[in-house]
Amino acid sequence: MKYTYPINLVGIDDGATTGEVVTRFGEHLGVWELVEDKEAETGVFHFIPEGENSPLFSETVSYFGSGTLTGLAMSKLCRSIDDWHNEREQA
Repeated sequence: MKYTYPINLVGIDDGATTGEVVTRFGEHLGVWELVEDKEAETGVFHFIPEGENSPLFSETVSYFGSGTLTGLAMSKLCRSIDDWHNEREQA
């Protein structure tokens, strides 16, 4: 499969609430999940690295009705994952 971005949240475009996190080159880094409040108006995106049980990074979405706020949270999460991955690669 071809991945467009440096960090890809697999399944997000299909409405999934969890999926793999892979690099542009197909390297599996862990999983992402979206935990929504019971009214499904707000939520939190989490990144859980491979082999871990708890999130390393999380980003809150204050209102799902705004695609901009959801996209911003996803972007921030991916940027944090990319920075973390690049630091690990250089170590």
